[in-house]
Amino acid sequence: MKKTIPAFIAALLITAILGGGMFLMGQDALGTSTAKAEAAAIPQVSTEAVAQYEQIVAQYQTRETQYQGLIDQASQQITIANQQIELANQQIQQYQSLLQQLQNSGLITIANDGTVTVNQQSGFLQSPTLGHHEGGH
Repeated sequence: MKKTIPAFIAALLITAILGGGMFLMGQDALGTSTAKAEAAAIPQVSTEAVAQYEQIVAQYQTRETQYQGLIDQASQQITIANQQIELANQQIQQYQSLLQQLQNSGLITIANDGTVTVNQQSGFLQSPTLGHHEGGH
């Protein structure tokens, strides 16, 4: 009787292993067939619908290209405008420097309200007397 109990346990163990393997294979087959059934239940998209979607995508890509071109053009215009502003600022600085030099030399006076007055310089606008000699003739 001692040999029958281990033989029975071994047979039971082998049967459980084989039965479990068959059970798992059956589950896999059942899952596969269920997935195939679900895939078959999904409505098929017609070629016309696919063509419409592709046309819509192509239109969006064309618009995106157009918009990118407009953005590039606007960026170039902004760059040109910034260069013009920089040039104008340089000219303003030159004018301010010139006015400051004229004011420092006393040729003009700039009032608080922005009024510019040209100052008369003695001897600057008067012509010298020609032919005048000191000492008698």
